[in-house]
Amino acid sequence: MEPLPQPSTVDSFPTPELLDELLAAIESNDRTRQADLYRLHPELRDWSGCLDVLHRFAGAIPAAPTESASAPPDLGRFELLEEIGRGGMGVVYKARQLDLQRIVAVKMILSNQLATSEEVRRFQTEARAAAGLRHRNIVAIHEIGERDGRHYFVMDFVAGESLATRLSRGPLSPDEASRLLVSIAQAVHHLHTQGVIHRDIKPSNILLDQTGEPFVTDFGLAKIFDTDGGQTRSGAIVGTPSYMSPEQAAGRNSLISPRSDVYSLGAMFYEMLTGRPPFREETVLETLVQVLEGEPTLPSRLNRVISRDLELICLRCLDKDALKRYPSAAELAADLERFLHGEAVAARSGLLPAIRRWTRRRPGLACHWGALGAAAVIIQIHYWIAIGPEYAARHWILMGILGAWAGLSYLCQLLLEREGRSPQAHLANVLTDVILLTVALSISDGPVSSLLVVYPLLITASGLWFREPLVWITTAVTALGFLVLMTIKPELSDPWHYPLLVLTVLTMIGAATAYQVKRVRALSRFYDRRLP
Repeated sequence: MEPLPQPSTVDSFPTPELLDELLAAIESNDRTRQADLYRLHPELRDWSGCLDVLHRFAGAIPAAPTESASAPPDLGRFELLEEIGRGGMGVVYKARQLDLQRIVAVKMILSNQLATSEEVRRFQTEARAAAGLRHRNIVAIHEIGERDGRHYFVMDFVAGESLATRLSRGPLSPDEASRLLVSIAQAVHHLHTQGVIHRDIKPSNILLDQTGEPFVTDFGLAKIFDTDGGQTRSGAIVGTPSYMSPEQAAGRNSLISPRSDVYSLGAMFYEMLTGRPPFREETVLETLVQVLEGEPTLPSRLNRVISRDLELICLRCLDKDALKRYPSAAELAADLERFLHGEAVAARSGLLPAIRRWTRRRPGLACHWGALGAAAVIIQIHYWIAIGPEYAARHWILMGILGAWAGLSYLCQLLLEREGRSPQAHLANVLTDVILLTVALSISDGPVSSLLVVYPLLITASGLWFREPLVWITTAVTALGFLVLMTIKPELSDPWHYPLLVLTVLTMIGAATAYQVKRVRALSRFYDRRLP
């Protein structure tokens, strides 16, 4: 046997994550990714030979067919015809069962990886979760087996396409989406009655046959009631970010329940109606933050044909509080049927829930209006108590600036929504805040030194967008605003070291905020590799 190449030094041993990423690039024959890894992490070159030999050793086991593979693996009674799906751990083939002469689907662990005990356990959990389920809208499992160390199971073959493929061509009509989700929700409710939570409901895990009938599949992340045995670690994030519930996004796996699947059904319904999931940001971490804290754009704003009743049904599924969602998938299906029959739906929305959702949907605008409203009240009370009529003109100019600030904040919010949070929209927001703050302070009566704290608050708030350049731009603009204010109000220069102190504090706050954003972005890249 060919000896394993030896690395030049033990001290240069790379992290397991880097080795795992390099092995994935070798397995997929991704030369570009390999070159990037060698460039960014030169220490990987000493270990690439070891991984390559191990990969070829693993290939001695019959390999799963790829575009360049010559023959599929031998599974005895099952003749593998073509690959029809592939995920992070498994691959699915269309196959012919020779003894019964029928077409089936076969799923097995990817052949070009040495499956760990954890991967085998997850694979078997999926088979066990689905094997006892019998429902017209759930893909049935017929057989579980192992051949030459390769674990596989056999299930129904659904001739058609996935819901994700269908949605890539555009959203569904409200009635079509509702009818489809009724069948899916009823199937998911059957899972729950059998003690199974799916935990990864999404369009790619819903298959549509040639008549459009949906089938729930892929139980790789399923949790079985009372038998999970603590195998899902507390704090481990399981699911697909755009469709996972807030409790999943927070890693609070002890709180995952059938209502978590109801949330995922709502997220999928949102995409069926609008053509996009409720949350899909540039990075996985930003998506998770939105799942935890944000509110989706109202479906009717993205698709005007969506009725208010259907919108309320969707939003009730997506409530952050699990207790305010539908108690079961069956009740969701029943409410959708009421909608289809023209009856009153159970989903209701009072004033306070509507305000709460609006605040989460537009947190920046809510903060602006809240702060400006509080400032207006304080200034007005101060005017009544301590300022005489001779200062009325200046007072109303100041109140007018606050009003203009509120209006411009709204326009900036619209720009952010329309431009998809582009750098130009963020910059317009920053410039508006700093310019109007500086103007307001310049015409205010009395000392303004205590109000200068708003400048560092603007810098800190800019970090919430997770853009390091934006933090530095905000820092520079606020420093410039302070310098302009100092020329208008010379008393800010007394004593002489006061301006230097303020500028130093602004710079330090900007540097600390930018550093934290940089760390968050690094974590985001890690989650991009680790989450589905």
